[in-house]
Amino acid sequence: MTQLLFIETFVLGASTIAAIYHLVLYIQQRDKFLLFYSIHLLTLSAYILFKLLSSNYNPFLPTGNLWNYITEETLQGAMVTVYVIFAAITLDVAFSRSNARTVMYIFFGFCILFYSYQLYNAFEYGPGVKSIQAYMVTRLSLVGIAAIALIFAWTIRTSIFHRTIIIGSLVYDFSWLVSIISLSTQTTILGLNGIEIYLLGCLLDIIIFSSALGYRVKTMAEEKNELVRKEAEARLAIEKTRTGIAMNLHDDIGSVLSSMSVYGEAAKRALKENNVAKVDVLIDKIGVNARETMDNMSDIVWTINPVNDNGFKLFNRMESFASSVLNAKEIELKFEVGKELYEKGFLMPVRQNVFFIFKEIITNCVKHSGATNVEAIFTLNGSNLLLLVSDNGKGFDTKNNHLKNASGGNGLKNIKERASVLNGTIEVKSSANGTETKLEFPLT
Repeated sequence: MTQLLFIETFVLGASTIAAIYHLVLYIQQRDKFLLFYSIHLLTLSAYILFKLLSSNYNPFLPTGNLWNYITEETLQGAMVTVYVIFAAITLDVAFSRSNARTVMYIFFGFCILFYSYQLYNAFEYGPGVKSIQAYMVTRLSLVGIAAIALIFAWTIRTSIFHRTIIIGSLVYDFSWLVSIISLSTQTTILGLNGIEIYLLGCLLDIIIFSSALGYRVKTMAEEKNELVRKEAEARLAIEKTRTGIAMNLHDDIGSVLSSMSVYGEAAKRALKENNVAKVDVLIDKIGVNARETMDNMSDIVWTINPVNDNGFKLFNRMESFASSVLNAKEIELKFEVGKELYEKGFLMPVRQNVFFIFKEIITNCVKHSGATNVEAIFTLNGSNLLLLVSDNGKGFDTKNNHLKNASGGNGLKNIKERASVLNGTIEVKSSANGTETKLEFPLT
């Protein structure tokens, strides 16, 4: 077996197997570049098969077989055209950038022009000796345009997958160039003639593309695993949030209903004793508890509603709440939010915890501080949200805190627990001149 026959047979087998493999991948994944690469490999296989069946027909030698001449020109044009379309689709430049489309149209225009010229000569003057000058001009023009396009693609595509494809295409283009020189000068290069060089370049391109595809599949698998992991974490976060909401509702409503029941029993005894004043006080307490429960329920419903997941609605809700409770006690409020925070999105767990932390701080201020002024400032500190609430009240001993929230729990303890859920930190400083509470947590 001659060297040429061995190379042709080997590359024919490799290209046929690779064509079938990538066609199967296309059926599974529906990526267009796999389809065009399969078509390119099929045209390469058809070209090699033609060379074998025609005993390696040489277009530079006189022949009376017109169809051999036409078949070779057609198959070469098809191989190159389909490969260019494959590279353009894979690199995602041909249809998204006007200059890339222009280069592509010029390439195809030259292909049609050169092919028409060769066919005209064949039909008009017969398939005699192909002009070496015409062959070199036509082929080198196409090689040059392809090289320019690939260099341009290299400057705008930086991913490992894309650049590996470009390297494979440059190898294909370079082997085509060396093959043209070898065929035109009728010389061997490193012991290889023109068609052998071209076929080996095609084989290297197959190996490089398969490597790039393997890397892409590996990367996609890793991204899929990461997505599955994040989805699992998101589901876990939702379950934790649901559990937290259920516990909050259970604690709040249970505590309030229990206290209302106690107040009701006490009111009944007061009625029997004909103590009208005490009955009025107890009924007022029942009303206060009922209103607080309704407010808490309203806040929970608001925080879990996905339509409220933007900064604009979150901070407006906070300001509205603070204004209503502070104004009722004639406490002046200064409320400031960094403009960039209004454009941020806040998922339900973040929105819920930061709102209730703020609510707890303001509620404690109203009930215990004796302040006349309160400042609430929200800023973006790098990728963290920073909340600073300060008042000019009487302060308290942070080491011996007995502040209670509406449901009877420890206010500062609740704030710290919610801050830990946000992966944040809470810092409380208090003195006779007032109290300052600082919350900082990552928004990512």
